[in-house]
Amino acid sequence: MKRPKGLKGHCKKCGSCCRNITFAIKKDYIKTEEDFERLKKFDRKYNHFFISGQDEDGVLLFTCKSLTDDNLCRDYFFRSLYCRLYPKIQMKHLKTGGELLDGCGYSFFI
Repeated sequence: MKRPKGLKGHCKKCGSCCRNITFAIKKDYIKTEEDFERLKKFDRKYNHFFISGQDEDGVLLFTCKSLTDDNLCRDYFFRSLYCRLYPKIQMKHLKTGGELLDGCGYSFFI
């Protein structure tokens, strides 16, 4: 896969980026509730998320507490840096072979 050079598109307000989020400490994805508690002590911004599942590799999935039923953010003007930078924060992930979420209105070009 070639490295993406830029971003195009717009937000479709599907809420996908607010669900099934993964976090990591250094290079290890969060896989236990204890690791998540440690992450929250390190940085309070992680208190805005809750554990909503686990993927097939045992990585915990998180959902933002500010997501409403109509896929809008109830704290939009005070949202976390993670949310403000999406999908730009995905560039590193994409450079290692990852993909954007299904239904996302953004795409990267090469």
